Amino acid sequence: MIHQSFLNMRLFLFLILAVFSSQFSNAQDSTMMSLRRNTIKIDFTGNLIYSNHYNVSFERVVKQNQSYVVTLGYQEFPKIINLGQYIEGERDINRSGYRVGAEYRFYLKKENKFAAPRGVYIGPYVTSLGFKSDQGIVYSGSDVLEEADMRSRINIFSIGAQLGYQFVFNDRWSIDLVLVGPSVSKYNFKTQLEGDFNFDPEDVQDEILQALIEKFPLLEDFLNEEELNSSGRLNTWSLGYKYQFLIGYRFGKYKNLKKK
Repeated sequence: MIHQSFLNMRLFLFLILAVFSSQFSNAQDSTMMSLRRNTIKIDFTGNLIYSNHYNVSFERVVKQNQSYVVTLGYQEFPKIINLGQYIEGERDINRSGYRVGAEYRFYLKKENKFAAPRGVYIGPYVTSLGFKSDQGIVYSGSDVLEEADMRSRINIFSIGAQLGYQFVFNDRWSIDLVLVGPSVSKYNFKTQLEGDFNFDPEDVQDEILQALIEKFPLLEDFLNEEELNSSGRLNTWSLGYKYQFLIGYRFGKYKNLKKK
């Protein structure tokens, strides 16, 4: 899909940028680089997908080659204008959303010249996303234009594993790339129409549900017709995927960590 290809190209460009940026740190003392334990990061990946996206991650090194990461954020599901053959999205009533997540990282000793949080890492992660979107729609499939209020709720819970690389340069800055992050995800979609109208809401809600699902390309590929024909509802487990580009700032006093 064009949407997915665009994201992959942007991620590739970010990787190239990170490679060049990391060259500035090659001459630094590797012992010093391993001693700052805290990194605060801003996630820029979500800005390509969601609206009003503000996600912050905190990473803390707990062992010579291990760390944990927690993520908190606010994000809104993007406004969709074309919701079906005769359905057009109009005014926004209310949009909000959240993201919370946790992960544990193992920085590979054999692959990395430097200690955590720099180099190749693997590890498990969990993520929970929630979206609330209320907006007005116009239905043009009948003789007279009809209006309704659409209320959508989306919740996604994911358990997965990831492979990534984090660059550290000038002692203070980091570029963190999650390159591969497959997951098993629980998707819960619900749409409901309210208002004074004469069209069949079940037919319209199915089309709206399809438009929402298209924002998650992997999900659409693994659903069957029975799951999609659910009168504006979807509650299923399927595959998911995680990829991220974050820029971080490292802080904290230097402290020796025991090797294990």
